[in-house]
Amino acid sequence: MPDNEPLLDFAVPDDLLKAAVSSSHAEEAVADLQLMPGVGVGKPPPIRGILKSYGYKPVTVLFFASLIIGTIDAGLGVLAPDIQRSFHVKDAALGAAIFAASAAQIAVGLPIALLSDRGSRVRVAGVTLLIFAVVVPLMGTVQNIWPFAILGIAASIGKAPVDTTHLSYLSDYYPVEARARVVAYKRGAEPFARTLGLALMGAVAAATGSWRWAFSVALLGIPVALLILRLREPERGEHESEHILQQSGLDAESPEETAPKVLFGAAVQRLLRIRSLYFQLMAVAVLGFVGLGIPLYGSLYLDREWHQKVGGRTEVYFVVGLSAFLIIPVAGFVGDRMFRRRPESVLYLGGGCLMAFGAIYVTSLYMPELWMVTAGWFLAECCLAPLGTAIFQTVAATAPPQMRTLAFALFGVYGLVIGGFFGAVVLGAISSANGFTHGPKVALTYMAPVCVVGGILLIVGARYVRRDITLVIEDVLERYQETKRRQAGGAIPALQIRNLDFAYGTNQVLFDVNLDVEQGEIVALLGTNGAGKSTLLRAIAGLDHPTRGTIRLFGITSTWLEAEQILELDTGLLVGGKMTFPGMTVRENLRVASYAMRKDKRRVDEAYAEAIDAFPSLEPLLDRPAGALSGGEQQMLSLARVLLSRPRLLMIDELTLGLAPKTVEQLIDIVRRVNASGTTVLLVEQSVNLALSLAAHSFFLERGEVRFDGPTEELLTRDDLLRPVFLSPQGI
Repeated sequence: MPDNEPLLDFAVPDDLLKAAVSSSHAEEAVADLQLMPGVGVGKPPPIRGILKSYGYKPVTVLFFASLIIGTIDAGLGVLAPDIQRSFHVKDAALGAAIFAASAAQIAVGLPIALLSDRGSRVRVAGVTLLIFAVVVPLMGTVQNIWPFAILGIAASIGKAPVDTTHLSYLSDYYPVEARARVVAYKRGAEPFARTLGLALMGAVAAATGSWRWAFSVALLGIPVALLILRLREPERGEHESEHILQQSGLDAESPEETAPKVLFGAAVQRLLRIRSLYFQLMAVAVLGFVGLGIPLYGSLYLDREWHQKVGGRTEVYFVVGLSAFLIIPVAGFVGDRMFRRRPESVLYLGGGCLMAFGAIYVTSLYMPELWMVTAGWFLAECCLAPLGTAIFQTVAATAPPQMRTLAFALFGVYGLVIGGFFGAVVLGAISSANGFTHGPKVALTYMAPVCVVGGILLIVGARYVRRDITLVIEDVLERYQETKRRQAGGAIPALQIRNLDFAYGTNQVLFDVNLDVEQGEIVALLGTNGAGKSTLLRAIAGLDHPTRGTIRLFGITSTWLEAEQILELDTGLLVGGKMTFPGMTVRENLRVASYAMRKDKRRVDEAYAEAIDAFPSLEPLLDRPAGALSGGEQQMLSLARVLLSRPRLLMIDELTLGLAPKTVEQLIDIVRRVNASGTTVLLVEQSVNLALSLAAHSFFLERGEVRFDGPTEELLTRDDLLRPVFLSPQGI
């Protein structure tokens, strides 16, 4: 498809849909899928019509919430010299205090994002704004810089949802085709905050003769917070699935699941696997240097280089802020059109604009007249405005809806942890080291190379946008396929794996793995050394996470669950090698294994008794150290420990490796009895003869790919697969 050919109405190219269907192996389920080139060509629905249909209230209320918070932030930058004189502190101390307040979003931002992803975003946004509206006025009453910083930390609770919870909410409330323009409407609060809001803060400070009264403006947040609490909570990801399936000619709903929530560590890991998002986060880490440096040191620059008091600084920032009125609406509409035609183009635009911003802003610092400085800053801000729209569009299109708030929150973390530190503390040291008068100008000059680095990172990340969107579409179509299969009366397998890739860093181990294990089966997983068999089991067990694809256990998506959550889904893994604590007795090993059931003492006692009954040879050894047992006895203990959790799916990695024939027979007999009781068994083995004696169904992995899926007896006829591994098809 030519690069300039329009995309589908939901802003996803039809060639990406074709790639997704092909890579997901979903042809059987969507055989009647007709992807007509040019579907959805034409202008998107007018934004006025979208807002009329879905409601003006949500975006308008969040607009005012952002306006109030942005007004306080902008006012803080302008009033910084007055605050500094009031508290009698140096540049570095003021920078550290402001950085501490901003960095508090790291501590509160991520928990708030997780709470938003797992609960009511409306409640989170409303309550946090109430906290902000009460705490900020108190900042104007303190007499020392550190109580001021502590209250600023508390106020950050209200600031955290603006670029996270708000954006996630709007992404789900309004349809996909209006997403960029709705957010442009909401982002319109920024220029109002930096002009009218800033003027209001400056006017209050000038009229009262004190910066303290200006902070009372935050009280306007109380009625806005009450309005937020009355908004409707939309369903996550509803519009993505609807639009992809409708534009593909499909009509289905994904089955509702009651899977455990993805834990924080796995969620972050999942998001960092999105390549375009990863490079954007790296760019924002660099840009935090700019984001925190400009408001503070720009104001100090005007104060010391041009001797501008609060009124004069307010006028300069008022004029500069007018740029956003011109560019943010344009960025929303132009960005929407660019994204529909070439999704990656918005990041190319953002990277170029960022570099231009750094060059123009720093050049302006050395202008001989104040009006020239102001004009240069105005042009620089015009360059910077499209960046927010570009990042929002790509993140909203590539992050899973269930993790979208966290994805937005990571930008604050990366920007504040790395960039914020350099922007507030290090720039403060540079400013102090270069003299009182010229220090701020020297510090701000360092932003030019920083912007170049950030722009390059965005341009590199743009290369992965199409790939990441394809994976989102692939996930929707895979869920559609599974829905149709279940609607047709298909049984729920014990294990499903779809389109799974796995890599250790840059070394990919598994490639597009697809397999089903039916409930009640014994299935053998065979293959060459290094083929990825153990890696696949670790991914199923939650010990590692894939780079792509879906894993389901008994119909519940478990791809990004942690090992303890997998255990709660009645799945157990016997890893290869010794799986005992050699310094503890057999009895203690079994008790440790029952820790996951510690809240149910009766179940623990029953499971313990069952383990002893299943392995009678362990009973006389209960008080012997596990390290003193033979290899076969240790393997029995390992298997007993796994069976204590009563798994419905038992995965075993190399059950009989290096054991005596008599011990092998005992273990095989136990596996058969466990399977006869209803447990599904997935067995990794090197011995084809052993696999044949246990499993009627086998999979064969070679170099990370499934090369065989069928009856084990049929595998014995595949000399092309077995000869490189086993010397002969009958080898052990």
